[in-house]
Amino acid sequence: MEDHVIDVIVSLYSQNNWKRILDISDESKNAVTTKLLWVWPTKKNLQFVQGVIEKYNLKGIISIGCGTGLLEWLIHSFSNFSVIGIEVNKEWWTSKYSMPQFIPVKFPSMPIQSNDLKEDHALLFCYFNNGPAFQDYVNAYAGNVIMIIGPGPGRGTHTDPDPFKPKLKDAWELCDFQEVGDTKDFIAVYAKIKL
Repeated sequence: MEDHVIDVIVSLYSQNNWKRILDISDESKNAVTTKLLWVWPTKKNLQFVQGVIEKYNLKGIISIGCGTGLLEWLIHSFSNFSVIGIEVNKEWWTSKYSMPQFIPVKFPSMPIQSNDLKEDHALLFCYFNNGPAFQDYVNAYAGNVIMIIGPGPGRGTHTDPDPFKPKLKDAWELCDFQEVGDTKDFIAVYAKIKL
């Protein structure tokens, strides 16, 4: 079933039919969620992300550790905002064994440099799990919005950073959040405090 669902999603992607991808049944979503994306957004979630981008006059998002980029493609298809994917393991993501890619992905040299992170884009971390690398990206970022998607209380999974306890410096504050569907996963939005 898993391969069939992936084929359906790739076919819908090639038809630019993001609405049908959003409507895929829960059973099918569960079969491929960790292979193609960690959270399955609803239309309400895409509206929320679009609203954040508009509120802060941004041009789009830079997704750190974007994987296949399916989540980011859905955001772009819904909002028409720019999405940039960043990954570190080029060998894997360009190999014949990797899952399909839904957006172009950049593979910057590490450590990350500030010119790799556009300040007119929000940084997005979805189910990221490397606290020190998260801090490196935040330190290199000159922009003013960070979105962290991950588990809320009672979800039973772990990320680093935690969406509600990301260990950001005092220059950042939680300004909004929304649950992803009814999954106990959340999109948490942090904005840089103007001093």
